[in-house]
Amino acid sequence: MKRCLLFWALGFSWALPALSQTIETDRPDQTEAATLVPVGGIQLEAGVAGWTSGDASTTGYTLPTALLRYGLHERFELRLVGQRDQEQLNFIDMEEPWTTTSAWDVGAKVAGWNNRNSQMCVLAHYRLRPGANDGGQVRVNWAKPLGSRFSLGTNVGMAWEWATADQAAVGEVEYTLALGYNVSETLYAYVEAFGAGGGLQGDAGLAWRPDPLSQFDVSAGWTDGSGDSYVALGWSKLWMPGKYTH
Repeated sequence: MKRCLLFWALGFSWALPALSQTIETDRPDQTEAATLVPVGGIQLEAGVAGWTSGDASTTGYTLPTALLRYGLHERFELRLVGQRDQEQLNFIDMEEPWTTTSAWDVGAKVAGWNNRNSQMCVLAHYRLRPGANDGGQVRVNWAKPLGSRFSLGTNVGMAWEWATADQAAVGEVEYTLALGYNVSETLYAYVEAFGAGGGLQGDAGLAWRPDPLSQFDVSAGWTDGSGDSYVALGWSKLWMPGKYTH
């Protein structure tokens, strides 16, 4: 699993009773939400994670990861993603130094449709990688309620690195499929399969909403041997200037 997937805080629409305004996040799963932040809303989704590579040769931490979303229009959302990774090689009887890398994504979501039967949007990011090749990402996000408690979400898209003088463009298909369950009006659980470039991984987690505009989450992902296993904690908050806040 690419470490960049850790900050795709990837939540999708929940089938909860209607409230005056409720937060819907891209955390904690890898499936990006099929809905947008309300017009004028500012939403922060932040978290920390610890991970290890599939062959246990590398250990790392993401401290922090943060996604900032702004509802510019009812059909258009601006996005800024940033994260800082620290990692260390695991060699017997050899102390290896920690290395630090950073990553930034700038992008947008464009709404397709949003009704009782299903939701769809398109996400696009330009990916800035200091010290490495820049790239891009495009995903189609779709979600559907399954009765009053269950929901299904999926993303299909591609992430790539731009070509350079020394390297041809590199890209791989990304895919996710998540099944969600509303345990109560404030507690949500999910299980998910996801991958990129032919690999397949899984994760599961819980999200708790103490009030309509805030969320706490915990999740864990596991690998089939080709990627990273991780645990993550997160907090999200929606601000609606001039409107109801809690």
